[in-house]
Amino acid sequence: MINIIGQIRIYSLADLILFAYAIGANKLEIIGIVLLHVSFLFYLEYTHKHTYRILIPKYIWMIAAIVGIILYFKWSVIGYIVASALYVNKNKAPFSYISPVIRGIQYYFLSAGILGFTNPISLLAFLLITTRNFAGDLRDTLKDKKESIQTLPMLFGFNKDYKNIHIYMLFLTSFAWWYLSGISVIWLLGVYLIQIYTYNITTR
Repeated sequence: MINIIGQIRIYSLADLILFAYAIGANKLEIIGIVLLHVSFLFYLEYTHKHTYRILIPKYIWMIAAIVGIILYFKWSVIGYIVASALYVNKNKAPFSYISPVIRGIQYYFLSAGILGFTNPISLLAFLLITTRNFAGDLRDTLKDKKESIQTLPMLFGFNKDYKNIHIYMLFLTSFAWWYLSGISVIWLLGVYLIQIYTYNITTR
């Protein structure tokens, strides 16, 4: 059960909910965004079949995706789905080099569906999530090298892991969403606590 919960990446899910508030999504849209994200994660795990993670049943991601699309009923969801499908190939070049950008595109389309494609917050979401996922690659440099996954840090000649850089970037994105949302700082502190205590549940 802990293994499956870890695959949902609660630390990232808390950040995503803050992001949804920041872009002004209503309650149904927030649920839709969460379900789209969970569907993406489950499909990713089902496709990659990591030996250190319990296999997700085949059709769970489909159910979450269908309900998510219904609740987040925007044309931009097409862009999100295309980006999600591309990201599944992140273990293979050339997608392994651009996987952080693809994740940024996912968030861009989620924001653009509500705020518009030229809204500065949509562009900010793209930049912040791209940077955060590049930090994720920096965290896993040696692991990716061992698994022969070519990432940007390896291309740039990095030869060690930067274990804490990803969670620091996670704190930064959550701070940005909190600041833009205008909600009480108590919510930000709650999100930080969730992230600190759930970050290492996900097996890597």
